[in-house]
Amino acid sequence: MSQRRPTMHDVARTAGVSVATVSRVVNHERYIRAETREAVERAIAALGFRRNESARTLRPGQTTHTVALVIEDVANPFWSGITRGAEEVARHHRHMLVVGSTRQSFEAERDLLHDLVLRRRVDGLLVVPTAHAQRELHDELTAWAPIVFIDRAPPRVAADSVVLDNHGGARDAVLRLLSLGYRRIAYIGGDPSVGTGARRLAGYRQALRSTGVAADPALVHVGVHTVADAHATALELLRGPAGADAVFADNNRMAVGVLHAVREHGGATGVAAFDDLELADLLPTPVTLVTYDAAALGARAADLLFARIGGVGGPPRRVVLPTTVVTRGGA
Repeated sequence: MSQRRPTMHDVARTAGVSVATVSRVVNHERYIRAETREAVERAIAALGFRRNESARTLRPGQTTHTVALVIEDVANPFWSGITRGAEEVARHHRHMLVVGSTRQSFEAERDLLHDLVLRRRVDGLLVVPTAHAQRELHDELTAWAPIVFIDRAPPRVAADSVVLDNHGGARDAVLRLLSLGYRRIAYIGGDPSVGTGARRLAGYRQALRSTGVAADPALVHVGVHTVADAHATALELLRGPAGADAVFADNNRMAVGVLHAVREHGGATGVAAFDDLELADLLPTPVTLVTYDAAALGARAADLLFARIGGVGGPPRRVVLPTTVVTRGGA
């Protein structure tokens, strides 16, 4: 496996200076002390750092008229909706939108972001970050181009973000199940360390507390990432000692697995999920879904990005978009 290419942040850490100082040395700016320049140059030589040659051809103020959107998976309707909204805003600003996917791999995220910013010199980034903390990577890239995070924001990174009301949406969906008489409501989710998952799980728990229903740890299963795993987990919760009578899935992929399990299990089982489902209206039994406008999520993030590209300053902004609980199917 090839080694990670050294970055300006690596050079700065080795030389004991800031990333801004490394940038000034690399760009041959004046008014840098000789010993500082020598320390940076020694670090560059030791690490084998190579500057972005295409960036050198861009004069200050020049633009590539390109922005990038980095998402998890282009096949998921959620991400395609975000792409559509972001693309419309980019077109309005006469920019091309380049889309790349990470498939939830932090190595892919790192390599893709470095390529987009340091080699292709996009004017800005819209990023759905992976679950792995990459503060150094994101901090380094914000020195080159503005970044707006979508759906979740990595902690302690000074950048704008646009997210959903994950806590409120999950809470309201579980409250809907409780209002229908279900009491043994299971939770199936992905990585609880990711902000979206943590907030949805917190919303689930708050709904139970607010109605006086005891939370049973045996009903909560996290670390589930595939449709097949969600299917197997839901069957165990429904047929096993946990005795679940309803299931909340924290995203649309998990919901597909849950619905397959419910069909196999039979009986009156409540199902709720975060994210809408294609063709949900055709389901024979009703499903409670947390819905929202994915295109608006992408468009709002792109609006923030182009404001930063245009020179708007100020502290990082966090925009929370509302969700709506609906019932589909069962007609």
